[in-house]
Amino acid sequence: MIMYRLFFLTCIVFLANSVTYGAPSERIAVAGGSITEIIYRLGEQNRIVGVDSTSLFPEDAKKFPLLGYVRNVSVEGVLSLNPDLLLGEDDTGPTKALKQIAAVGVKTVIIKKDNSLPALQEKITQIAELLGVEGKGKSLLDEMQIDIDALSYAKQHLSDSAKRTPPKVLFLLTLKNGAPIAAGNTTSAHTVIEEAGAINALAQYKGWEKLSPESALKLDPDVIIVMNRGQDIFEQVNALPHFKYTRAVKNKAVYTIDGNYLLGFGPRTPQAIVELGTMIHKDFPLPAGYKFRYQHDVASMAEH
Repeated sequence: MIMYRLFFLTCIVFLANSVTYGAPSERIAVAGGSITEIIYRLGEQNRIVGVDSTSLFPEDAKKFPLLGYVRNVSVEGVLSLNPDLLLGEDDTGPTKALKQIAAVGVKTVIIKKDNSLPALQEKITQIAELLGVEGKGKSLLDEMQIDIDALSYAKQHLSDSAKRTPPKVLFLLTLKNGAPIAAGNTTSAHTVIEEAGAINALAQYKGWEKLSPESALKLDPDVIIVMNRGQDIFEQVNALPHFKYTRAVKNKAVYTIDGNYLLGFGPRTPQAIVELGTMIHKDFPLPAGYKFRYQHDVASMAEH
């Protein structure tokens, strides 16, 4: 029965795309939260017909039918929406599913960009071109440039101080079950720490690393950032033998920040990095008149 339905849906999609393939995409299935956010910021969300489970911002995006998780999209789920474009991030998969979707005539575009600010700018330009709204893409890039310029300004002023030692930051993905997992290099967290003018305490490790109490104490970070929305982050971190005697805990330099906001590498990420900078530096100089403009979810625990 499932195979019959899939065949039926395949026929429908093939026929639809035989007519509309060359036209600008009007029915877009999205796999990747940053792409969904970009399409919203371009004002083209009316073209979206379905999203994956990582598409959590803006809140309105949750109303769309789900395609599954970005790494495990459902072929039947995509085809049932009769899209003329499947637009996905680099980790969209599995490959077999993408080949099946493309084979029946659904234009499939996977944006292979790393998590960096230049790549984010290129991603916005590519999406705007695919949607035929280059002007809107340019406007979004111009708005985002305000945050990128603020970062450059702050880092330049920080580097002018000969006495300055960049803070050492430990970024924790989770504290679940008392087994903290921290960001090494090749992670998006490593990128944002460096963009904020700091040093990743775990830069010598690749990917995400589970920390033992001994290894965590040796790192002795100046600042701890936790990807968590809880309001008792300081208590959670302080309760672990991993961090109890670190400078970060002693100085109550423990903060929490929403992961999608900071690590999603969508239009809000440059602002999120600026905000990260204000957390981890005692003084993070910003241009006169700079204001946070985008919706975000950040909670500081420094005053606990």
